[in-house]
Amino acid sequence: MASKSSKNKKKKNKSYFYRLSAWLHLWLGLISGIVVVIVSLTATILVFERELKLIFEPYQTVEVPESKEFLPPSILSETVKEKYGFTSVWGVFYRGEDKSVEVPYYADRSNYQVVYVNPYTGKILHNRYLNNDFWRFVLEGHYNFWLPRNIGKPLVAYATLIFVITLLTGLVLWWPKKWTKATKNASFKIKWKAKFKRLNYDLHNVLGFYTLLIALIFGLTGMVYGMSWFRDFSYWTASGGEEFTRERFFSDTTAVAKYTQKDEDVLFNNVINKVDPKHNKINVKYPYGKNGVWSIGINPSMQSRWQTATIHYEQNSLRAIKVEPTLEKANGGDQLMRLNYDLHVGAIGGITTKIIAFLVCIVATSLPITGFIIWWKKGNKWKGLKFPLP
Repeated sequence: MASKSSKNKKKKNKSYFYRLSAWLHLWLGLISGIVVVIVSLTATILVFERELKLIFEPYQTVEVPESKEFLPPSILSETVKEKYGFTSVWGVFYRGEDKSVEVPYYADRSNYQVVYVNPYTGKILHNRYLNNDFWRFVLEGHYNFWLPRNIGKPLVAYATLIFVITLLTGLVLWWPKKWTKATKNASFKIKWKAKFKRLNYDLHNVLGFYTLLIALIFGLTGMVYGMSWFRDFSYWTASGGEEFTRERFFSDTTAVAKYTQKDEDVLFNNVINKVDPKHNKINVKYPYGKNGVWSIGINPSMQSRWQTATIHYEQNSLRAIKVEPTLEKANGGDQLMRLNYDLHVGAIGGITTKIIAFLVCIVATSLPITGFIIWWKKGNKWKGLKFPLP
């Protein structure tokens, strides 16, 4: 009798866990649905942003002349400042031999521009006003839901958290009670010739399962950007208990300049003596304020960011203040933070993972819609909203 009683209790607990998961899945899906659709749809567009820009924006690329070197950053930055009356620029970003150089200017959130310059001739090709830019518009929808940042950012972040929970509760609902041939077919195959109601269910159930793991990665990496507490917890866990801090660097204002050349040119020449500038991204970032520092980033990859090696230099003496460790030598928390962007945008494995990311984002966009249709088509749809008491 005791054995039967314990079995019945386990069945009841299992049944209640399933009903609770179904209730959470339904309620949380209804609450976050519209935000998840917009965030996933904008992500679908942003996956191939770089590739689409190269196709549709002619100023992204330049002709490579024979036996001609890149102009130094001082000439490119001065050309931009003279042309547009900028008091300063944020940096000079070299992007490879056949790409234009980006010279960003940032005054405030209402005035953010990126000027594209031919690195061989210094000719200005285009000035992009990011506040009126299509890609910026899509990014603002993805990050802030087109709301003020103090409202939109937490809205998107917590909708993403809810999406992660619905994915996990969805796995509970997907899991067959018994593994038979019929349940395997229902769980892993879409009946394309079935009626709309069944086809819609399969698109939600089966595609949701196949994209679950990658969708979870996108959700969790997005939460790192949207929630400081989750970022801190992730860093603490991955680093083995170390606290996340944003390290800031400052120059010695009493230091005396050592070079007659422009400082950015000295730093740039030091880099190109060690790496080929035509096959590496080289970012020269200018110091901000009197005690700011120079930052030089070198990345051999044109697709991802995690390989970037950054060195910070004192403003006047050009003494190296900090050489950021390579990924292999960084602690687990720093490794996670460095990989987070490429994991989030699907660039971690080049074009292959971008294609996978694109397909997963399409499915993620559809899940709230197909889920809503499943609920709406139910005969007694309001019954499922009641909290399932044990």
